[in-house]
Amino acid sequence: MRRPAVAVLVLATVLGSPSLAGASPDPRVPDPNLARSVLTLDTAGATRDIDPAKATLDLDLSKAVLPLEEEQKEGAKVTVRISSDVLFDFDKATLTDAARRRVSRLAPRLREAGRPVQVAGHSDAQGDPGYNLRLSKQRAEAVRAELERLLRGTPVKITAVGHGEDEPVAPNEVNGKDNPEGRAKNRRVDITF
Repeated sequence: MRRPAVAVLVLATVLGSPSLAGASPDPRVPDPNLARSVLTLDTAGATRDIDPAKATLDLDLSKAVLPLEEEQKEGAKVTVRISSDVLFDFDKATLTDAARRRVSRLAPRLREAGRPVQVAGHSDAQGDPGYNLRLSKQRAEAVRAELERLLRGTPVKITAVGHGEDEPVAPNEVNGKDNPEGRAKNRRVDITF
């Protein structure tokens, strides 16, 4: 049976570290020997070298991190898509403080455009479709109310509509399996002006 790599690495580091022999008593000073290969034990009790360059993985976080806000332009029409995960707590329709700040940064652009604004709420496909529709309407209304408060005294007309799970921008499932990334993209509020 193979030993867990972490335990073996720790054992090899402790046994082979000159800092334990007094070469570097300060633990904040990097041990130059650790940058080279580290010896590890395999199941037969023999030793072998591990090349850290081959033992580590590069992670491309651009594929792991979803944008929380996107903007699309189609002629003069602009749609700002904000993730519901940014605007609301789970299963709630009350704007968070961060959401109010984000919406307030958008208000001057809406005032300047002077065109009607539509706020559309969307959900993923988890749960009851009727519940998702109600929640998406409540969330759209919360954003509309905040925009109306911010744009008070201007002639900008703001409407709100909820679509529930009816207008996904990504699949909620892939090959019959849950698609959390797709569901996250579908939980959103679109502000179009």
